[in-house]
Amino acid sequence: MRSIRGALAATTAMLAALTLWAAPAHADIAPPQPFSADSTNPYFDTCPHGITKGTLLWQTPGPVAPIAVQVSGQVVDRPTPSSTTPSCAPDDYSSTAIFTAYSGSAVVGYKTVTVDNGVKQFQFTLGGSTGSVLTALTVQVCRDPVHTLPPSYCGKTVTYRG
Repeated sequence: MRSIRGALAATTAMLAALTLWAAPAHADIAPPQPFSADSTNPYFDTCPHGITKGTLLWQTPGPVAPIAVQVSGQVVDRPTPSSTTPSCAPDDYSSTAIFTAYSGSAVVGYKTVTVDNGVKQFQFTLGGSTGSVLTALTVQVCRDPVHTLPPSYCGKTVTYRG
């Protein structure tokens, strides 16, 4: 009886060890980090017409630097159909949120999301496929004319680190 219990305990321990050994590695996810940026520019846009905000989920494999970041949120171009802000009158410009992921000084991924006079939801992941660690993500909102040639302009670039 005692040898059966010992064999059962040894088998259980071995199965547990094999399960842990064979389990696929997964990336840890840090708590959500809020982000925001807008098109405020002292020469062109004091409204601001373009705004983006949301959350960043940095994915890290254990104690090392992040390898990917999940970005989710929205970009707004005023006026929206429901807005009543007189200083943000229609201006024939669209707003584009630009997200750029860096590993050191090298760009390892980017994504743009554009909307004109409305709100657009988004969710995407940058990084993870190149094997590089992410050192920063920049967010910027730029405005471009819809029906005419530029000039275009951008708000301040905001930098986030995982």
